[in-house]
Amino acid sequence: MLELAPAGNGLFWQSFAGDTFNTAVHLARQFGQDLDVSYITGVGDDPFSQKITAIFEKENIRTDALQYIEGRSLGLYMIENDASGERFFQYWRNASAARLMFDGWTSGEIAKLLVNYDCIYLSGISLAILDTKQRQSLIEALLDVKQDCLIAYDPNYRACLWSDIDISRQINKQLAQLADIALISKEDHIALWGVSSSSSIAATWSSWGTSEVIVKDGGKECLILRDTDELSVSARSNIVPIDTTGAGDAFAAGYVGSRLLKDTILEAANKAHSIAADVIQHQGAIIALANFKEKSEA
Repeated sequence: MLELAPAGNGLFWQSFAGDTFNTAVHLARQFGQDLDVSYITGVGDDPFSQKITAIFEKENIRTDALQYIEGRSLGLYMIENDASGERFFQYWRNASAARLMFDGWTSGEIAKLLVNYDCIYLSGISLAILDTKQRQSLIEALLDVKQDCLIAYDPNYRACLWSDIDISRQINKQLAQLADIALISKEDHIALWGVSSSSSIAATWSSWGTSEVIVKDGGKECLILRDTDELSVSARSNIVPIDTTGAGDAFAAGYVGSRLLKDTILEAANKAHSIAADVIQHQGAIIALANFKEKSEA
């Protein structure tokens, strides 16, 4: 999506972001030597769609699965931050190409695409923007390929994208049954179900069928439940956030990438916390590539 982030004096920086896009970029930057990262979405025929396609290529993200939708464009969102760095969003995405990424596809056709990958990462936003038919076809396709690839899921609940909270609850339960790894923010789960204990949240998702559950709690420790083993891992301390946009997406990249490389749960959580801590010390959801390279080479 096209992102507008505060730049001071009533001005905004224009960049490109979006939850799964952010995660894909972080995966490619942090693990690109070992993992081949692809992105599946719909892009339009507008100039910004052309620009984001070029960014995919610059970030070493494969574009062969992009769906080109004539007459559509990128979605847009604007970020506003309070004094603590906490973010608030406004969206303009009704005509976005991503909403039609699987328009006219059968579940079998989607499964034929997905089975090419070792891991599928998606979010609740990925599902919320699709109409009922596309969403159900995608879920059926995930069921078809579940035995052949790892499925990682972040509910990333945005109330404004769902017509009914009960639909979101139902979809999340379906994804919990499919997901090998679920990365749930405490804030999202409270908004959906009202449960506030990290242990209770993890136990709930585990009971629904997810084998590895990570409960994120902003800049605090995360809780991980794998089968019956529970582990809490502290975040980096003494971090002063500038902008928390994309922190959860960065965390997801660190965790999923590490687990794909067979790191332990503890190693994956520490990597996830580290990437997220770096991101929140910069404006916007993704560190500018030049700044990232400079930091990596320091």
